[in-house]
Formats: sequence, C-alpha cells, structure tokens
Amino acid sequence: MEHSEHSDQSKIKSTLSNNSSRKSWVRRHPKASIFISLFMLPIVALTLFFTLRPYLSTFDRSGEGDLSSYMSSPNGEYTAELYGVPYGGAAGGVTIWVDVRKTADTSASNAKSIYRAEFHGGNHLEWESDDTLRIENWSEYSNETVTLNIDEEIYDGWGWACSSLRTKDQYVRCLEPES
Repeated sequence: MEHSEHSDQSKIKSTLSNNSSRKSWVRRHPKASIFISLFMLPIVALTLFFTLRPYLSTFDRSGEGDLSSYMSSPNGEYTAELYGVPYGGAAGGVTIWVDVRKTADTSASNAKSIYRAEFHGGNHLEWESDDTLRIENWSEYSNETVTLNIDEEIYDGWGWACSSLRTKDQYVRCLEPES
C-alpha cells in the first residue's frame, strides 16, 4: 500500500508541475498582456477601421438632415431634394446630400442619393433635362459643382462611395473630386 501512495503522490506532483508549465501566455506575461490590451489592440483596431472604412461605407444618409430646397424635373417625373447634415459638433461642418425620387412617390425610403459633399456656401439645383441635374456647391476657395445623369451617376466629395464594395452595383459611374 505504501508503494501505491507514493505513486499517487508522484502523479499529483507531476500533474501540478505540468499545469504550471501549461499556464497561458497571458498569465506568464502579465505586463506585456496589459500593454497589448491597452495600447496595441486599440491602435490596430483604429488602423483597420480607417483603412477599411472607405471600402465598406454606404452612400446613405439614413434620413438624417434638414431639407434645404427641392426642385421638380421639367417633366415633373422626378424631384431633387437638397439636405444639410451637420457633423462634428460645434467645430464641425455640414455635409450636403442630394436625393432624387419619383415625384408621385412620397416615401423617403425610395429616394436615391446621388450627391454628397461638404457644404461650401453657395448651392443651387437646376435640371438641365428630364434626367440630368446640375448641382452647384461652391465658394471662393472650393467648387464641387457637377452635372449628373440621375440614372447612372453619383458624386461623392470624399470618394468613399467610388471605392466602396457595398455601393459599386448602385451606379454606372462614380465621380469624385480631382486630387
């Protein structure tokens, strides 16, 4: 019986020593784990966010903003609506959006966004034909005026929609500011 007790004690000691050598990396390196958790992971997460954001962005304002002006197309089939969406709090600015929808359809969910850019001061909507809309957005320092075919083209002042994998099937041609 003594031999069996000795054998059991050696098994327990060997199990304890194996468990201590099987400690997780986090338990063996607590300072490094804290450093990685507090500094490295947020840096990696932010880098991934800002790197992938343009490729995963949508061209949708989700109903935000205030209607600034609207104008019906020459044949009355479409209505273009200009919205202002504030961003960044007191130090921020305003993004302007232009949505186009069928005049008979009053549902905001059926509107198609065709223009997004930072507000520059002077803006105006003008229909050049039944499906071509001129959007003016300019100041003495910047000009993001563009003429769009509402069925095929969009304009994104940040260029994210032009590289986005989520919006590439929603337009034929995407325009962005020249660098």
